[in-house]
Amino acid sequence: MRFPTLVHLLIVSITSGVSAAPGTLNSSPSSSVIKTTKVTPSYWRATFSDPPLNLQGNAFFRDFYALVDQITSDPDVKVVVFDSSSKYFFSTHVDLVNPLDPDLWPGNPRYWDSINRLAKAPVLTVAAIRGRAYNAGAEIAAVLDVRFGSKEKAVLAQLEVGFGANPGGGGIEMLSRLAGRSRALEVVLGADVFDADTAALYGWINRAIPDAHFEEFVDKFARRVAGWDHFAIAAAKNLINKRTGLPTAEEQQESFNSFLAADAQGVVSARLKAMAAAGMQTSLNFDLNFSKEELKFVGDGPWDI
Repeated sequence: MRFPTLVHLLIVSITSGVSAAPGTLNSSPSSSVIKTTKVTPSYWRATFSDPPLNLQGNAFFRDFYALVDQITSDPDVKVVVFDSSSKYFFSTHVDLVNPLDPDLWPGNPRYWDSINRLAKAPVLTVAAIRGRAYNAGAEIAAVLDVRFGSKEKAVLAQLEVGFGANPGGGGIEMLSRLAGRSRALEVVLGADVFDADTAALYGWINRAIPDAHFEEFVDKFARRVAGWDHFAIAAAKNLINKRTGLPTAEEQQESFNSFLAADAQGVVSARLKAMAAAGMQTSLNFDLNFSKEELKFVGDGPWDI
């Protein structure tokens, strides 16, 4: 079966019969959800702007691919800080309620190409995390070059095993490299939340910074990097990439195919459908407490929602 067909079946199986109730949270799939500000020609801010959840849906991926094209083609940019306009989330999971375009979905080769182009670009990418980064949100932070978290507000998690799947958007590959085997197993199989201090201890983020000084620190760091010679940034990043190793497209695709294989069992799509009916993506409280809410749907069901 062709890959796009697998993706289509996955999305249909999860979203069939699920709709947002009146007055609940909704994203705007047609609007721009990543706002780019050129602080200087060499220092950009890319702000996830689909509050409160900053879901990764069609609009997100469309904007993300366009942003990567801009970053990798601009001769002046040296550092890009990714942040969020939401008080609650840096970014959360892939949109599991609204159908996703197979040409945009993160299992598409275009996604891995964009991730790898960012990793190899002569530009430093920085995740400035002042809210929750769950699932795909934690993965997008992990594939950036540097991660700083607010000591009081940043929370990271890979919760996919809790609903029967595995991280499929780079979490497996990057966590193993950043935190090591044992801690990656703890994060992924424990499927629970981690505060910024613990994430920094594990190497998941670079450091936890008191929130009162967070913006000042990130801005000062970005401006400092933006002042260096472009050649020096490019040369150093290229050599560090070679010394530490980046995941291959084949490795990344293998993890995503494993995510799809979980759905083939039938339980995952049924569980996610029940979770959506119980408030996933439509109740802020559900997503804020995702790691606890998913415990209500362990097992084969049926679930009392």
